[in-house]
Amino acid sequence: MVLATLYLYYVVEYKPSQKRVKLLEDLAMKVVHKPSECELKASDGDLVHVHYTSFLKSAGQQFESTKGGEPYVFKLGKCGQQSKPECMKGFQSAVMGMCTGEKRKATIPPKLGYDKKVRPPEISFDEKILFHIEMVDIDKD
Repeated sequence: MVLATLYLYYVVEYKPSQKRVKLLEDLAMKVVHKPSECELKASDGDLVHVHYTSFLKSAGQQFESTKGGEPYVFKLGKCGQQSKPECMKGFQSAVMGMCTGEKRKATIPPKLGYDKKVRPPEISFDEKILFHIEMVDIDKD
């Protein structure tokens, strides 16, 4: 009885859905730099400060960057402004678990990218987006 209860709890609470697993399989992510110490990891609800540069994967054309300016700040797991990367499932997944000082490259497939209603005009519906992401700071909730 105890084992059956534990299994049910696992299935309901922890086992990722097959749909989510399939979506995230299409997300290509690479850690470019990992700091020697990682005291804080970004998690749902944290206020994160990141620098990012985004490119159209097919053309290699840069279309947005925060480098040279203030970091982009958003609450991880929340969508404040539809036209921003924070609302992209792929961007959220790429930032999740990052440490301060960590750098990642993430290729976001169209189905994990911008919503079609707010997609910038220079991005076609089937375009993959490459993000270079650097975690600057994490404010825990």
